[in-house]
Amino acid sequence: MITTHKSNLIARCQQRGYTLAEVMPCVLSKDGDEWTIDVDHPAYPRTAREMDRTRSEVPTFGPGTELKKLLAKVGIKSSPTCSCNARAKTMDEKGCDWCSENLATIVGWLKEEHTRQKIMLPFSETAVSLLVRYAIRRARAITK
Repeated sequence: MITTHKSNLIARCQQRGYTLAEVMPCVLSKDGDEWTIDVDHPAYPRTAREMDRTRSEVPTFGPGTELKKLLAKVGIKSSPTCSCNARAKTMDEKGCDWCSENLATIVGWLKEEHTRQKIMLPFSETAVSLLVRYAIRRARAITK
């Protein structure tokens, strides 16, 4: 955790190809222009090397991994600057029960990325919710 002037986080975002909006979840508190930042948070702007290391640490199974596979089948893939990999890892680590209980949060994440990435497909909360539930079922089947 660090406390720094907000301009330092903005500069770090620009250096590493992130927008400030993408990394705001790592900001724990603001005292004027002095911000406290969790540098271990998945939303913290990482270098390509750090991201490669993070990708190698992502479990190879779980609801997040299954969701990424399903989205890839329709041509939606994570980019190096999106929070998709970190969120998939969170879903995998927290497990199927957590994902089921936090379905609205996960749908919100997907809606946020849909808007940010300007995906040309229409967004349907019902369809996305069904897709997430299907990913959870697939992950449960793998772990049985």
